[in-house]
Amino acid sequence: MRFTSVRSRLAAAACASASVLLVGAIADSSLSAGATARQPAARAASAFPAAAAANATFMKRPTSIGITTPVGKPIPKGKVIDFIQCGVPACAVEGNIIQSATSLLGWTLKRLNAGASSQTIADAYQQAVSNKPAAVIGSGFPKVLFAKQLAALAAEHVPVLEAFVADNTGGGLTGVVAGNTLNHIQGEEVADYILANATGKSMSVGVVVPPAFPNMVVEQSAALATFKKYCPSCQTQILAPPVTSIGADLPTRISSFLQANPNIQWLWDGYDDMVTGVPTALKGASINNTKIVTISMNGTVAAYIKAHNYVLSGVGTSFPEVYWREIDLLARLFTHQSYAVDLNDSTLPYWTITSANLPSNAGSTLFANVVDYKQQFKKLWGLG
Repeated sequence: MRFTSVRSRLAAAACASASVLLVGAIADSSLSAGATARQPAARAASAFPAAAAANATFMKRPTSIGITTPVGKPIPKGKVIDFIQCGVPACAVEGNIIQSATSLLGWTLKRLNAGASSQTIADAYQQAVSNKPAAVIGSGFPKVLFAKQLAALAAEHVPVLEAFVADNTGGGLTGVVAGNTLNHIQGEEVADYILANATGKSMSVGVVVPPAFPNMVVEQSAALATFKKYCPSCQTQILAPPVTSIGADLPTRISSFLQANPNIQWLWDGYDDMVTGVPTALKGASINNTKIVTISMNGTVAAYIKAHNYVLSGVGTSFPEVYWREIDLLARLFTHQSYAVDLNDSTLPYWTITSANLPSNAGSTLFANVVDYKQQFKKLWGLG
């Protein structure tokens, strides 16, 4: 999985509604024989050349992790890092990614089970306060959930990092990687792809975003602003489902939404977990003309894209480069250097994946946009 199921910048940001993190995904084995008819037979010139130019850049597979300045000093060994790990399997994958980096540096990663409720999240951060680690890493947890513990960690001068949130660096957070700049870029990336593949100056676009995800709300604002900028005559229809519908009745909600808005030609359906089961529901409702874009990539999305089964694209950055960047940040912090390069989300590797550039391993658990990201980070750290 490229950004991995119910986690990262989307689902994890919903820990305020944390029960959704335990909702199971609907299995979908549908790759219908007639699905290829839903892929545009031929691409005409885009009616929005500026968006097409931006999309063309996103379509190129990134080759750089976005940082080229070496740490340049010996990185101290023996550091103990606490990782606040949420209670779904995908979060264990995040921990594995982080541990693959910390092990290289001779650091120890301690995983603290944060469960899936506001209380268990706060409890995990409280355990970190007691542990007095060299640093704390969390992912997707809005700081309002652990404000008391954050203050206590700051008082002990323990750096705290977050990823995939709508919070900003500061206010107790030493660094936020994959924050609001990423949210803006990915929202624009969605809109650029849709507009780049539009052949008329006016169209109707559907947007499915749960309002309980703060980072997705930022992405939505960026996407809508991009549509308005390039296509003022475009119409957008918004479905705001509850987070509890993900992995439950969301496909039915989406098919009903499209039946009520039959002019919708393109649908941005949140992130990868939110498209599971949707092609089956649309086929059952005889909805054949809607093309779907989502943020992030997992095995299901990759299979849909490969089969041209309604879903045409998965966009955004990927987990490994984000979490290894957090470790790079700590390496610079522990050697008393500026880590500003790590906080620049605009240099993260973004990629718009379609059937035209879909890698064979796109659905794998540790899939990364940058093929040799490990080697690039090792070079920064003086390890080869």
